[in-house]
Amino acid sequence: MEDPFLRIEGVSKSFGTFKAVDSVTLTVGKGEIFSLLGGSGCGKTTLLRMLAGFEEPTAGRIFLDGRDMAGVPPWERPVHMMFQSYAIFPHMTVAANVGYGLKHETSLTKAQKAARVAEMLDLVQLTPFAHRKPHQISGGQRQRVALARALARQPKLLLLDEPLAALDKKLREHTQFELMSIQQRTGVTFIVVTHDQEEAMTLSDRIAVMDKGQVKQVGSPTEIYEFPNSRFVAGFIGSVNSFEARVTRRDGSHLRLSVPAIGAEVLARDVPSVVEGQSVTLAVRPEKIHLTKDRPDAANAVQGHVKDLAYFGKDSLYRVELPGALVQAHAVNARRGDEASRVADWDDAVWLSFDPASAIVLVD
Repeated sequence: MEDPFLRIEGVSKSFGTFKAVDSVTLTVGKGEIFSLLGGSGCGKTTLLRMLAGFEEPTAGRIFLDGRDMAGVPPWERPVHMMFQSYAIFPHMTVAANVGYGLKHETSLTKAQKAARVAEMLDLVQLTPFAHRKPHQISGGQRQRVALARALARQPKLLLLDEPLAALDKKLREHTQFELMSIQQRTGVTFIVVTHDQEEAMTLSDRIAVMDKGQVKQVGSPTEIYEFPNSRFVAGFIGSVNSFEARVTRRDGSHLRLSVPAIGAEVLARDVPSVVEGQSVTLAVRPEKIHLTKDRPDAANAVQGHVKDLAYFGKDSLYRVELPGALVQAHAVNARRGDEASRVADWDDAVWLSFDPASAIVLVD
C-alpha cells in the first residue's frame, strides 16, 4: 500500500495546562481535499498551524511526503497557508499580490515569474483585473487573489483556514465549487479548516470531526452523515432528532427499541455490540422521516400534531408534537399546477414514519 502523503502521529499541543490538541493521528492522501471540522476552540486551527510550522508539537510527529517535519521552519516546508483574512496588500495590484511570494524565488528568472503570475491569474479567472487594487474588486475576487498567491509557489500542501468565512451565503456556495475545480486542475493537496458543516460536506473527499482537541470520527461526507459513531458527531453534522431509548430485544436483523419520548417501540438497524436492556440513543434525520395525513403501512409509525412549520417552496419543515418530544420532519410539497401546497397545516393530526435502516443507534 502506498504511504500516505501526510501522516500525523499522536500529535498533541499544550499551552501551559491547556491541551489544545490531544493525541491526534491522521493520514491524508496526495491530491485529497481534507477538512478539519469543528466548533470554536476544538483545536483545528492549532493543528493547521503545526502543519505549517508556526507551532511545534508538544508530542508526536508530522511526516509530509515521507519527510519528518520536526525542526523544519515554515519557509523550508513545501506548504503554504491561506489565512482567513486573506492578508492581501492594499497598495499592490492584483498581479503584484499574486507574485509577491515569488519575489525571493532565485530559481526563477523575471520572465518565468511573470509567466507564473499570468498562469495563476488565468487559473482563478482574474486576468482582466490584474492591474486593479484590492479595493476595486469584490470579496470573492479578493479570496481568489489570496488563493492564486498561495498556489504561485507551487506548494505540495495548501492549508486553508476558514477560507470562505468572509463571504455571503450565495457567494460562498459558488466559491466552494470554484475551489474544488481549481484543486482538481492543480492536483495540490488541500487541508481546509472550517466550522461550517455544509462547507465541509460540499468540499471534502474526507472529513475529520474534532472536539476538545480530539478527532471524534474520520470518513467521507456520506460516512460521517449516514453513519455517525457518536451522539456528538450525529448532532454536529446536520440536523437530527435524538431520543433516549432502551434495547428490548433483537428482531431478525434489527434491534427493537423502547422509546418513551415518542410513546412507541421502533425497529432500528442492528449494532452488534449492544445487548438487551442497554440504554442507547436513537437518532433519525428529519429528511428520513415521512409525514402523511393517513396512517402508513410502515414498521415505525407514530401519530402527532403539527406544532410549527416552515415553507420552502419545494418542501416544508414540520415540528410535530409527540407525547414527550418535538420531532422535525421534512415533507415534499404537493404540486397543483404552478403552485405547491403543503401536506399538512398547523394543528393537523399527522403520522410520522421512518425505515428501520434510517434509525441510527448510538452508544457513545
